[in-house]
Amino acid sequence: MNVRDIPGLWAISGFDGEYAEFKAKDGQGLYRGLINRKGEVVWNDGLRHTILQVREHPTIFFSIRRGENEFRYFDVIKQQYVKKPEVEPRQKSQAEILEDETPCVDTIDPLDHHKCSYKPLKVLTEDYLAFAEDLYKWGVRDLNGKVLIPAQFTHVNYGGCDTHFLVEKEEEYGVININGDWIIPFGKFEWLWCRGDYFLARKDGKAGIVDIAGNVLIPFKYEYLHPSYDEGLDLISAKKDGEFFFINAKQEKIELF
Repeated sequence: MNVRDIPGLWAISGFDGEYAEFKAKDGQGLYRGLINRKGEVVWNDGLRHTILQVREHPTIFFSIRRGENEFRYFDVIKQQYVKKPEVEPRQKSQAEILEDETPCVDTIDPLDHHKCSYKPLKVLTEDYLAFAEDLYKWGVRDLNGKVLIPAQFTHVNYGGCDTHFLVEKEEEYGVININGDWIIPFGKFEWLWCRGDYFLARKDGKAGIVDIAGNVLIPFKYEYLHPSYDEGLDLISAKKDGEFFFINAKQEKIELF
């Protein structure tokens, strides 16, 4: 089956190597599967969670099925489920070691009143970590524990370079640097998500792409944009007026299938 023939097709993500994730809606809600560069569906098992690739095995993907607690691994070439593949261990950075050694905190989530666990340290770069005073107050510190940005944000993530951080607070998004200066202030865009050295963004309900200074690279006129993981702005999955297609940074259409 070609992905364009899937009822309720909602999104096609950027290609990561030879494969991309699609999202579609049925009577139970949103589900996901995989396509190849011909647009052929290579895995459609009604999965309700994000599909992730095993980096060391580019044809093996994993996810978790609704109602189950174990990951299942699928080989898109063999078209069968396989055992968890062996992965060569790599040397961890000091930031990753600090995150791993930090015990989880149990708390009651005030938004939906259930008990949850979270790690109060999260790796941002090799030199900086996000730290939490509680579930919804995050800041930035260095590896020695020096606080550089006080805990005040709902979320803190990598922001396009080692000294920039994407932050969220009360459903507003912006980018702040290690000195506390705003690179992209709250209110400029409705939503931001970092992808390397640029951001996916939304403004006036439309999707666009901006650089790490907030300058517009792709104008805000699309329903959906998702650049390829390995080709970046050279191959962007787009949706406009209900039509799915691919473009590059010049907004030229690219025919894949």
